[in-house]
Amino acid sequence: MHASVLKYFVEVARCGSVRKASENLYVAASAVNRQILKIEDELGGELFDRMPNGMRLNAAGERLLRHVQSTLHDFQVMRSELDALKGERTGHVKLASMDSLFVDFLPASIEEFSQVYPAVTYTVASFGPMEVLPQLQSGRFDIGMTFVGRLPAGIETVALAALPTGVVMAAGHPLAAKAAVSLADCARQPFLRSLGQPPIDRSMSREFAQFWDELEPVVTCNWTTMVKRLIIAGKGISFFSKIAFIEELRRGDVVWRPFDIAELNALQVGILLPSHRALPHVAQTFVARLVRQLKQLEAVAATL
Repeated sequence: MHASVLKYFVEVARCGSVRKASENLYVAASAVNRQILKIEDELGGELFDRMPNGMRLNAAGERLLRHVQSTLHDFQVMRSELDALKGERTGHVKLASMDSLFVDFLPASIEEFSQVYPAVTYTVASFGPMEVLPQLQSGRFDIGMTFVGRLPAGIETVALAALPTGVVMAAGHPLAAKAAVSLADCARQPFLRSLGQPPIDRSMSREFAQFWDELEPVVTCNWTTMVKRLIIAGKGISFFSKIAFIEELRRGDVVWRPFDIAELNALQVGILLPSHRALPHVAQTFVARLVRQLKQLEAVAATL
């Protein structure tokens, strides 16, 4: 069986759900389900008990899971040994990113990449959206992920995704009834500020920059997880892309609404690279996977 098919099987077994497995794998649920049915057809029997609240391995599925886990482990050991001989799958990835991508996107990306490239090491650092570019320009990092505006010479964009910042609030909040939210609407609400700097450059929206300067938040915190909890608890609103709230949006714990400012709604998240120096082979491969996963995240966010 193909390695990716086995990975789908293991993830469904771990999650107990095709839908949840597809979200973790950034693959369509229909594709995951199709591969599970294909495995069952090849083996001549069901591997899961289908129940109203999910899927549970039956005796045959448990036996296959043990075999698959052993097979994948042995395969990775063998691959690492071969790669060490060739020197092609080792190296170091250095990435600077805005904080919201640390919630789910980057941990999942590194987890998946390390399954294929177990010898690779990483330096991954969180910055405010406007701090990522200087870090990339300094040469301390090879890859950057943040909102993209006017780029300086020496920096290029390899992928863009429509994931603009908007207003996040608890389910049932009065602003949730609006199709789009104005800054005047926001000024009348308790505000929870993540980090101290604005999420976008002043050149992107003077109106937003002025609002940010005059803002008096009830809480300022540099930890997104804490801000998320306070939002869900109804302690205030905040400004985020959907990136950091995929699970909460699915569950209906929070609501995301766009601004009524066109330039803010046009914001895109990009993967940025230095154009004046070549990346190591393994970093180039990691970027290629990030590009694919970013586009998949964009598609998921568009449905929420």
